Amino acid sequence: MKCESCGVIVDPSHATCPLCRRKFGRETAGISTLTNQLYPFYLMSDRQHKKSSENISKWLSFIVVSVISVLLIVNILSSRENMWSLYLLPCLLYIWLSIRHTIVGSAHLGRKILVQLFGLSIMLLWIDVVGGSHYWSTEYVIPFVLIAATLLVTLICCTGRSKWRGLIGCLLNLHFLSFVPLLLYLLELSQVLWTAVAAALHSLITFGGMLLLADNSFREEIKLKFHV
Repeated sequence: MKCESCGVIVDPSHATCPLCRRKFGRETAGISTLTNQLYPFYLMSDRQHKKSSENISKWLSFIVVSVISVLLIVNILSSRENMWSLYLLPCLLYIWLSIRHTIVGSAHLGRKILVQLFGLSIMLLWIDVVGGSHYWSTEYVIPFVLIAATLLVTLICCTGRSKWRGLIGCLLNLHFLSFVPLLLYLLELSQVLWTAVAAALHSLITFGGMLLLADNSFREEIKLKFHV
């Protein structure tokens, strides 16, 4: 049986939701119990799911390593002056990371978002450096990827309390990472200031707005994260 308030799957024998304490009606409970009896839902065991994920990861790793090896050999034998394989290498590694960790992996949603953020940024930074380091990755890509990731996590958090409780750690990490473009500008690894300021300002406005507009439970959760 699914709670209509918070969306948590609850055993039909319970009269109230253990998360939001909302009481279930008799009609809903009766229908859900009858449905579960007529059409029981069978879940794959954790061991089988883990074994299946490991097999997919092994095959995927083998395919990616094989393709990278073939591309490097063909590139070296055909033309050493134009190392076009170095542009494809980060793309293949990013695809491998996305499938293995984000799609097949059982990591938390917040961790998947952070891994995608790092993977995409490193891939585009690699291509930028190989292409002659024109700083487009540090000037535009990384700041706007941070803004997009922060906006995505914020929208997910606004959908319900059960969402933001598991994403507070990710939101805090994104808040601090949003100041990295400013650090890159100070280190002269970026020559565009407004994108770095936009990323930091968007993070400050988002985090400050959530502190002001959210309920007390959100602020209490933030205090627990900082051990205040």
